[in-house]
Amino acid sequence: MAVKVTLLAVGVLLGVVGGAALGIHAQDEGDMGVRADLTGVDGSSPEPVPSVSSAVPDPTVGSSVAQQSYGVWDRLASCESMSNWHIATGNGYFGGLQFDRQTWLAYGGTVYAARADYASREQQIAIAEKVRAARGFQPWPACSRRLGLR
Repeated sequence: MAVKVTLLAVGVLLGVVGGAALGIHAQDEGDMGVRADLTGVDGSSPEPVPSVSSAVPDPTVGSSVAQQSYGVWDRLASCESMSNWHIATGNGYFGGLQFDRQTWLAYGGTVYAARADYASREQQIAIAEKVRAARGFQPWPACSRRLGLR
């Protein structure tokens, strides 16, 4: 057991030191991606690598319809939660779009996570799309009015 812990600690240390030596840094608090200077010898840039952010694939991600719709949800989340997609303040509402437990459960959110604040932005938006299809923007009364959505 002690050998495994020691090897794990050495691996983490090498990863941190190695990452620093290669110039790999976290982009910001809300994005767990990494950035590195990978410019080739000839000055060319590598092909971008798509990130994986959802355990359950969403077939609409990447489509122009999804991108247009996401803008609405990002604006709504900005109003509802200051764009904190993992917020849980104790008021009975969770995540960037402030779902209550009943709504999250009723519209299938538990396929992704027990509560909205444990789900990714994309997963919360997928459930919000279902809610909007059934109820419009009524579940977000103040912010949807403020944003001119209803």
